[in-house]
Amino acid sequence: MQTELRLHRFVIGFLVALLVLFVLIVLVLHSTLAHQRFEVIVSLVLVITAAAVFVMIGTVEGVVAFQFGLKHRRELLSYLLLGMVSLASGLYLAISDKASIQTIALVAAPHAFLFGIGELRLAAHLQRHPAIKRAFLINGFCEVALGIALLEANNSSSQRAAVILGYVAALSILQLVPFLFYKRQRSSL
Repeated sequence: MQTELRLHRFVIGFLVALLVLFVLIVLVLHSTLAHQRFEVIVSLVLVITAAAVFVMIGTVEGVVAFQFGLKHRRELLSYLLLGMVSLASGLYLAISDKASIQTIALVAAPHAFLFGIGELRLAAHLQRHPAIKRAFLINGFCEVALGIALLEANNSSSQRAAVILGYVAALSILQLVPFLFYKRQRSSL
């Protein structure tokens, strides 16, 4: 049980670090999106950054999936699925010649939906812990709403899409950080 918790924390910690990096890059480059001369360069930087983030997290999720082994089929399959979706997203952004900030939002939307559904699924199994269940329900619905916002960003300007991506990443960080500090209570038996 402790090994599995450490593996989950490792993936979440890695994801938080990459999301923080992405938010910082968006914050630094956001103001230059207003200038037509720099918009293409900033868009390219953000596409490359997002592609790298997706590929790195997909690789980590794939490696961690095999650490769970066949005893934990649910975790194995979940991490493999997430890893494949992340790798495919990153490779699409890296290979596509028409990728833009709006494309990043469109590619990130399924990740938000999957994360939200995962949180809602976890909430369904926490009847004996009403406060934690409520937190997972709220976070799950928020993440699904963020997925919808990302779909809407596909029809926005580059500057607005970057802002939405930054907000979604920041809110995801706020949802993930408590997992890093969760301490499993040991029984006193």
